[in-house]
Amino acid sequence: MSWGMAWQHRVQQGVLGGLVLVFLAFPISNALANLAMLLVCLLWLASGQWAEKWQRLRANPGLWVALALYAWMWIGIAYTDATEAEIRQHLVKYFKLAFMAVVVTSLAHATWRRRCWAAYAVALLVTLASTYLNIWFQLPWSTTANQGWNTDHTVFKDHIAQGILMAMFLALCLAQWLRPGVSWTARGLWGLLGLLALLSITHLSIGRSGYLALLAALLCFVWWALDGWKRWATLALLAVGLLGVYATSPLMQDRVEQALQEARQHNLDDFSSTGQRMYFADKSLALIAEKPLLGWGTGAYHQQFCRVADNAQWCHLGKVHPHNQFLFIGVEHGLTGLLLLLAMIGLPVWMTRHAPAHVRGLAAAYAGIFVVISMTHGSLWLSTESHFHTLMGALLMAGYTRTRNP
Repeated sequence: MSWGMAWQHRVQQGVLGGLVLVFLAFPISNALANLAMLLVCLLWLASGQWAEKWQRLRANPGLWVALALYAWMWIGIAYTDATEAEIRQHLVKYFKLAFMAVVVTSLAHATWRRRCWAAYAVALLVTLASTYLNIWFQLPWSTTANQGWNTDHTVFKDHIAQGILMAMFLALCLAQWLRPGVSWTARGLWGLLGLLALLSITHLSIGRSGYLALLAALLCFVWWALDGWKRWATLALLAVGLLGVYATSPLMQDRVEQALQEARQHNLDDFSSTGQRMYFADKSLALIAEKPLLGWGTGAYHQQFCRVADNAQWCHLGKVHPHNQFLFIGVEHGLTGLLLLLAMIGLPVWMTRHAPAHVRGLAAAYAGIFVVISMTHGSLWLSTESHFHTLMGALLMAGYTRTRNP
């Protein structure tokens, strides 16, 4: 092997190792994940083999949609009235859509994809262990400072982000349990970890988005991974189990009742979490109706929302984002951007339709979580959420092949 080939091989190994670090880091530290992503980008640019990368990119419809959404945001600069700082903020925030190309073109081999999944699992195992230890001990790295059962034990992130990450970890546990060739001992271990992950969301978190993400992940996993009587029997057992979980979690009951009460009491002076989301939705839909096809342009939401807000306080509360990614994209990028976002969510499910059952279920769980968080939060705008949805989507799509046996 020549010196040039040896150097190129080392650079490629650096890209792959860096991606494993990214998947290990982002559930724990956004700063470390961002540094790892920057290093991976530089190594990817230096690694060459552009013809091979182009072939992988060209053959991946999900990646094309993600890149098209980011390109549409660049086009939106042409007709926006946003400030230069607002435009720059959006392009930086959504750059992870472009980073998906690095992930997809690099993780062609299943071995490295498995290592990325393993890295994510390790990070969530640390989070899970810390969550339960926090019941008895105040861990120095824990975000929350309280002990006991049926109270919030958020560790590295906020409660919304931790709920999302843990819901996907539960789906990963189910996928490992369902994977062919796994021993019953291993299945028992994965089942136990999945149960602990579920209870950490329902009994040790106040994240209502996490509750919905959990429900969506379970329902979508079962629906796409199983068929026939197994699907219906599992759904029935799941319904009974979730009702039992809800009945034993006063924390979950209080949070759900609070959301319902906030929705019933919604008015112009209601600044509760649910009340804010309902107000932001009302104003965002009005903005979409004014420019439905193209939207107001990249970064324009901030000024346009304040233009239609009823007072300065609502402007202050809602000018950053509407806590709904669908509405956020709809306001700035119109129905065109919204359709691209919907395609980005659904394509991993379509691309894994011929995969084994555990892979289909994992992709469906990811899509279900993506829909829920896009309806309740900024799935591509907020740091951890955007890390999760772009990196996990790219990892699922990286194994796509046009044959019926991926």
